[in-house]
Amino acid sequence: MISKYSVKKPYTVVVAVILTILLGVISFLGMKTDLLPSLDLPFVVVITPYPGASPEKVEQLVTRPLEAALGTSSGLSSMNSTSSENSSLIFLEFVQGTNMDSVMIELSGSLDQVKARLEEGIGTPILMRISPDMLPIVVASVDVEGMSLDELSAFTEEEIMPSFERLDGVAAVTGSGLVASQLEVSLLPEKIAVLNERVKNHLLAELAKNETELKNAMTSLESGQKTLAAESQNQKEQVAKASVELSSAMANLNALLAEEAKLTAEKAALEATRDQLRSVLDMNAIFTALFPEGTENLTLEDLQLILSSMESGAPEAMEGMTEEMISGLSDQVQEAVKTLVAVELELSSLNVRQMTLSAMKPELQKGLNQSKAAAEQLEAGKITMAVELAKAEVQMATGKTELEKGLAAFEDAKKQALESADLTGILTEEMVKNILMAQNFSMPAGYIEEGDGQILVKVGDAFEKPVDIRDLVVFSMEPIGDIKLNEVAEVEKRDNSDEIYTKINGNNGVLLTFQKQSTSSTAEVSDLIHSEIEKLEGLHENLSITPMMDQGEYIDMTTSSVMENLLFGGILAILVLILFLRDLKPTFVIALSIPISLTFAVVLMYFSNVTLNVISLSGLALGVGMLVDNSIVVIENIYRLRKEGMPAKEAAITGANEVAGAIFASTLTTVSVFLPIVFTEGISRQLFTDMGLTIGYSLIASLIVALTLVPSMGATMLKTTSEKEHKWFDKTVQRYEKLLGIALKYKMIVVLFAVGLLGLSIYLTTTMGTAFIPEVDSPQMSASYEASEGLETDEVNALNDDIVERILSIDAVETVGVMRGGSGFMGFGGGGGTNNGDASTFYILLKDERSLSNKEVEQLIYENTEDLGGEMSVSASNMDISAFGGSGIQVKVEGFDPDEMAVLAKDVAKVLSETEGTEDVTTGLEDAGEEIRITVDKVKAIREGLTVAQVFAEVSKALSQEMTATQLTEMGASYPVVLLKPIQEGLNRNTVGDLSMVVQQRDGSEKTVILKDIATVEVTESVQSISRENQSRYMTVSASIKDGYNIGLVGREVEEKFASFEVPEGYKITFEGENETINDTLGDLVIMITLAVVFIYLIMVAQFQNLLSPFIVLFTLPLAFTGGLLLLYIAGMELSIIAMLGFLVLAGVVVNNGIVFVDYVNQLRERGIEKREAILRTGATRIRPIIMTALTTILALTTLALGYGSGAEMMQPMAVVTVGGLTYATLLTLFVVPVLYDLFVRVKKRNSLKSENSEEVSS
Repeated sequence: MISKYSVKKPYTVVVAVILTILLGVISFLGMKTDLLPSLDLPFVVVITPYPGASPEKVEQLVTRPLEAALGTSSGLSSMNSTSSENSSLIFLEFVQGTNMDSVMIELSGSLDQVKARLEEGIGTPILMRISPDMLPIVVASVDVEGMSLDELSAFTEEEIMPSFERLDGVAAVTGSGLVASQLEVSLLPEKIAVLNERVKNHLLAELAKNETELKNAMTSLESGQKTLAAESQNQKEQVAKASVELSSAMANLNALLAEEAKLTAEKAALEATRDQLRSVLDMNAIFTALFPEGTENLTLEDLQLILSSMESGAPEAMEGMTEEMISGLSDQVQEAVKTLVAVELELSSLNVRQMTLSAMKPELQKGLNQSKAAAEQLEAGKITMAVELAKAEVQMATGKTELEKGLAAFEDAKKQALESADLTGILTEEMVKNILMAQNFSMPAGYIEEGDGQILVKVGDAFEKPVDIRDLVVFSMEPIGDIKLNEVAEVEKRDNSDEIYTKINGNNGVLLTFQKQSTSSTAEVSDLIHSEIEKLEGLHENLSITPMMDQGEYIDMTTSSVMENLLFGGILAILVLILFLRDLKPTFVIALSIPISLTFAVVLMYFSNVTLNVISLSGLALGVGMLVDNSIVVIENIYRLRKEGMPAKEAAITGANEVAGAIFASTLTTVSVFLPIVFTEGISRQLFTDMGLTIGYSLIASLIVALTLVPSMGATMLKTTSEKEHKWFDKTVQRYEKLLGIALKYKMIVVLFAVGLLGLSIYLTTTMGTAFIPEVDSPQMSASYEASEGLETDEVNALNDDIVERILSIDAVETVGVMRGGSGFMGFGGGGGTNNGDASTFYILLKDERSLSNKEVEQLIYENTEDLGGEMSVSASNMDISAFGGSGIQVKVEGFDPDEMAVLAKDVAKVLSETEGTEDVTTGLEDAGEEIRITVDKVKAIREGLTVAQVFAEVSKALSQEMTATQLTEMGASYPVVLLKPIQEGLNRNTVGDLSMVVQQRDGSEKTVILKDIATVEVTESVQSISRENQSRYMTVSASIKDGYNIGLVGREVEEKFASFEVPEGYKITFEGENETINDTLGDLVIMITLAVVFIYLIMVAQFQNLLSPFIVLFTLPLAFTGGLLLLYIAGMELSIIAMLGFLVLAGVVVNNGIVFVDYVNQLRERGIEKREAILRTGATRIRPIIMTALTTILALTTLALGYGSGAEMMQPMAVVTVGGLTYATLLTLFVVPVLYDLFVRVKKRNSLKSENSEEVSS
């Protein structure tokens, strides 16, 4: 129907062609050009720094908590982690098709939740999605003649890198080998000692002054005590004297009073005596008067009478008187007179004395009173003074005690003051670091409303130049004023130029690494970089920028090679048409279908986001040969009908309709082989999808062109035809008919021959090696050299210079760049790079015109450097895409006991090392070194007021040599400000246990704790890293493959050995690495090919409407595989992923001829022709289109199969397989398919065959 419409509406077809060409050109110009298809890798890495932590501690405190948080992420397929010193790395793989943008958001949320629970000191986890865009697209060297390394670094950073960073599509430009500067601050003990002396002198002066005051106070106090004692003694003496005087006065007075009393008594007695005497005298007088003669003659009666007349009492007295008394009275009187005189005299004396005493008594009383008053006053004063003296004495004693304490405390305080005033303990690195951090501060604090606007309030002022740091006041002390940093430290800007070794052809150089933005075209960004290089070299004299690795150049090289092969293939296809048709008109029609089909395919590629890359262009190159197949079948049929005399338009319509079903089925079978890609996973799916789409688009375009443009042009251009002689081809057809007749006669021999070759090819396959993706020759190589141990840096640099000279001596080498330290960027991470920081990386640029291959150059490098010692590793190409598949053989050992795992890993390593072809077998245990393990006794530590974290902090502080305080931005360039500190003197493995720590006690006092008192210190074997998969530990034993050995063959032998390897219960070993990646991918491809065969069979069943005919056609597949395997073996190539892709393509292509053959046989039999005759006639009729279609495809791929052009090695195995398979299958299709048809399709089934295919294609 479509062919009829196209013939009747030729201008519509012309319009469609013009639109296709316009859209194709626009699409081609708008397509991105990259090395590989856009790979959306479902991988995420979480990196968490933990400075100072051992692998065990990292695993316990970082990896496990993060694994627990991340393990529940949606779509997570597997989780691997590596806990190393100072860091944790977790590698997450997700199921293909997972929305990685959503995953990143989910993972970020999970990390936010767990971050708060991580211990102090653990860095912030870094979440990073793995993408091929992270790989560099260009690595270029920069050198300027006459510049030193530091001058070159400054020039590169200030002039070169900014110029490249401004380019569209450039995401980042990183410099390697640049001189890195930092401001180093080193506290100087001698400067601090000078300040200490000043402080000490001032403090001693102040202390001496205070001491003098204390001593003076003590002297005054002692003088006061003496004065107080003297006053007390004086007061006591006065009181005693007064007491004596008072006592004397009182004694005198008492004596006077006693004398007075005595005198009074004596006086009274004398007066009584006097009175008595006077009475006697009075009586005597009376007697005398009465008795003048005397009383001697008185009688008693006379006396009694006298007395009775006397005063009262006398009578009574007289009554007692006797005669004797009376008689003696005279004597008494006489005596009384005498006595009375004496008494009177005595009384007179007494009166005088009494009067004297009476006169003295008032004075004595007054004196007594005064003495009493004085005594009372002194007594009162004595009490008061005693109290005051007591108080004073107490105060004096207390004061003296306090002064004595003060003097004692002064000595302690003096010692403490001198210690506390020691700036060595104050001006520490930690203190300076904190000050630098705090002072280098500038931050917006907020806004102030003013009018209708706001004014920003900014606090702080960041450092702008080193002098700001040098003049920073870090301490202030009143006696000596402000102390600036440069007064106590050396502040110097230093660089690492003496540690850097980067040279280009012997000159100082810098390597620049370029990364592109994910949305940019690699080729376009590379072109922009090259243009900028030319511009910069024009602006700066003696500047040389040389690309050492350039994906863009490789893309150009590869795409140009593919385009050349595509062009040559098209030309060869056209020559085939001319050779067979010997007519320019049909040849022109078919030739025109090639660019139209290609442009149509490009349009479809553009709208399905397929980029121009090696894979898609290889698909186009492969499609070129098949593009003409449908057109050849159609035009050949039209041409045949025209030769039979059918009118041009009718022949065009009929010829197209006759084969429409067949070419539709054949196209569908070829396209369908790529449908199983959707059932694969990983990188193979993403790599092969572009090729499948490209081939599918080109074949769909060729089918549309064959059913529209070809009939339309055929109806016009084939109106007139002339008979062309094909003598050589006619003879070929005649010979073929004879051979086919013989084959039909000896069918079993033909079948056994085909089966025998299939068996041979299968056997040869077992001896073939395997590979992921073939290594590609490119003008860029790399190498890594690790010098022997014990060499000094200068010696290693000298060796590097020697190696550069030796490599440059190879004729094919143009430029050599070398960088010591780090691994560099080795293209796709493959080849000779190592991660040893002492290794040197060489970038080797080969000449465009060279006679040596990369492999030959690699061998020469090994030969030229083998006498230098050390370890040299060379990668023949910087574009080794097989790096995506890993490297070498890896055996993973899983279990629960690390010690048992280590034993098992050593046994596995022994097996690997005994396998021929392996080298550098490692378990990871070889790298285990000694470590000093400090195990803190938590109970003892807490008793001393310490925790494990505090012990760690003290030990870390003692061991740390530098601390980054802040960043200084000067003239737009930032560099760190680093505090340098020496390791504690004498600290080694034997003395680390003696490390002392000062602990603050609860009462405020300080106590020194020795580390070994609270912890055990032992030297143990340390692990470099701890690996885990899905939260379980494992160990990896790995081995490299020696040169000349194949990874697949060696891996196969290893697997055979481990088939009988006894693994303890609870443990298991699994294979990983490049070999496992290859096997997995090959397994995916086997599934794809199997499904493709099923799809092809089902399509043919729909085409033939029976089950037998498709089976006969399907037998051409093993024939094709036989040819592909044989040619691959003969070419000495490995069975790679690309080669397997060729088998996949072959499965869809090779059945086309079988379909055409069987379909035409069925058509002839439906017309009533006998089976054998139909087979022979079909062979004679269809041999030309079968050979033509096969040859166009074969010749289109010949240049690629021969490896013509740079970069053709990548897709060469696919072309070899396709050429070999299609060549062999085409030859045997002409014999084996007819034989099988004759074997399986019986004559008696003719009627049933007719009924099954009753609807005949109009002829």
